[in-house]
Amino acid sequence: MATVSLEPAGRCAWDEPVRISVRGLAPGQPVTLRASLRDERGALFRAHARYRADDRGLLDLARAPALGGSFVGLEPMGLLWALEPETPFWRFVKRDVQTPFAVELEVLDGHEPDAGRLLGRALHARHFLRPGVRRVPVRAGRVRGTLFLPPGPGPFPGIIDIFGIGGGLVEYRASLLAGHGFATFALAYYNFEDLPKEIDSVDLDYFEEALCYMLQHSEVKGPGIGLLGISLGADICLSMASFLKNISATVSINGSGFSGNKGIRYKQTFIPPLGHDLRRIKVAFSGILDIVDIRNDVVGGHENPSMIPMEKAQGPILFIVGQDDHNWRSAGPFPGIIDLYGSGGGLCEYRASLLAGHGFAALALAYFRFEDLPEYLDDLQLEYFEEAVNFMLQHPKVKGPNVGLLGFSKGGDLCLSMASFLKGITATVLINSCVANTVAPLPYKDMIIPSLGSDPKRYTINESGLLNFMGIWENPLEGSNQKSIIPFERAQGPFLFIVGMDDNNWKSSFYAQIASERLQANGKDRPEIICYKGTGHCIEPPYFPVCRASVHAVLGQPICHGGEPEFQSRAQVDAWQRIQTFFHKHLNGQKPVQSSKL
Repeated sequence: MATVSLEPAGRCAWDEPVRISVRGLAPGQPVTLRASLRDERGALFRAHARYRADDRGLLDLARAPALGGSFVGLEPMGLLWALEPETPFWRFVKRDVQTPFAVELEVLDGHEPDAGRLLGRALHARHFLRPGVRRVPVRAGRVRGTLFLPPGPGPFPGIIDIFGIGGGLVEYRASLLAGHGFATFALAYYNFEDLPKEIDSVDLDYFEEALCYMLQHSEVKGPGIGLLGISLGADICLSMASFLKNISATVSINGSGFSGNKGIRYKQTFIPPLGHDLRRIKVAFSGILDIVDIRNDVVGGHENPSMIPMEKAQGPILFIVGQDDHNWRSAGPFPGIIDLYGSGGGLCEYRASLLAGHGFAALALAYFRFEDLPEYLDDLQLEYFEEAVNFMLQHPKVKGPNVGLLGFSKGGDLCLSMASFLKGITATVLINSCVANTVAPLPYKDMIIPSLGSDPKRYTINESGLLNFMGIWENPLEGSNQKSIIPFERAQGPFLFIVGMDDNNWKSSFYAQIASERLQANGKDRPEIICYKGTGHCIEPPYFPVCRASVHAVLGQPICHGGEPEFQSRAQVDAWQRIQTFFHKHLNGQKPVQSSKL
């Protein structure tokens, strides 16, 4: 028989990782690990994964990747987070935190989870109350809930924990937080004991009573309390922070920032509900309802009367946002991107609109040939783009302290100039761009970046009669053209170069190589460069028809962009994902956890 080992071997809290290993297997033996548990109502949850033992007959989930099953790859805790209910749509919830969940772990021979011979078994108890944590039911005035106190004499920093639209009393998050040194009050507000069965509006007077209870408790450290809420509970927490005193910090998990379909009332103030329309419910292919679009549009942005006035809050606010949330559209703030297109001018919105659907606040920025903007590139000044950066950084929906830049063609070298001279730029993506300033000189304050030299007479005509302008540009490394190279080594953030190897407009690969060598020569990190075979100049979002040639908006003549549809269509899908990954990494960077300031 094989032996299943768990570290820690004894009592383990639910939010504590456990290391699972199996000994006594044959070298290279294929096995399946299966985890199962039953919740308090008897519902069965299961997960399984296929593995292969090493050459010593050892299987360590911290080092061995899963080969298939409920998940794949190196996931040491996968057998827990991948648990799925046998009954469809049954949510995993812990109601009685005084008893642990018992997880059964089984090792089966082979890669057939239902037919393999049982080789070993272990039972793993995961607790919600760490040793010494005290559970105190609260029935104080109208207030109903449970206070969890850490071990020791206290006082402890205090948190009020509020869940969402399901109602009742949910204790498991508060019980776990108490194990980390917080006096945490799991607060019920409807559908519990003598509280209202339904919630017609949110009365902040009730939550003010709960706040006073915590501040007056001898084991709660004042003078401020923290708030933690999810969904509707998050919006209640934001409202408490906006109107009530002694709130030191607030965490909102997938809240909206608005009074949704329930009005919020405090004394003489009433925040009207935003409202919704159930006819906007969508049905997924699986038959599951998607309600993310049922809310009415937020007309007026932060001036909408349904928005919670969180600017009145006295303490900091942490927004935790699920980018794939299908219940709420987050209130933000979101990582910001400024999106610039090329020398055709006008306002191109489609790329920015798609990025917004992936969690970015994206500004599609026009810079000439649009409304009252200059008609020609000769009249551009970098101060205009500086205004755009400041607009984004000051916007309440944009997550500072920096923004990202995304530029294509001429828009790319403008992004390079912005990253080189302007503050507040964290990351820059360039799609088939030059590293020198092109077309027209670019002034900024008391300096001017000259334009890269060119000779329009050097264009060629291909067999299809299309113009090819790639050869008209001078080499930026030669002679006086070096002055047109943008000093991008001054930039504070990283670069991603997206390069089409069949670009017929710019020598994009050559320019990206110049950038790499120049950055490294100045002690900077090598930029990320992704080159796509058979891909031309116009790299668009996924599934756009490949544009191999078009009439240039300024020249008025058809020009060749290059690219083979088979190659470029795949490149557009891959590049789109890489752009998002790059921006998420550098605009949503994780910061080290700091100690509590409560």
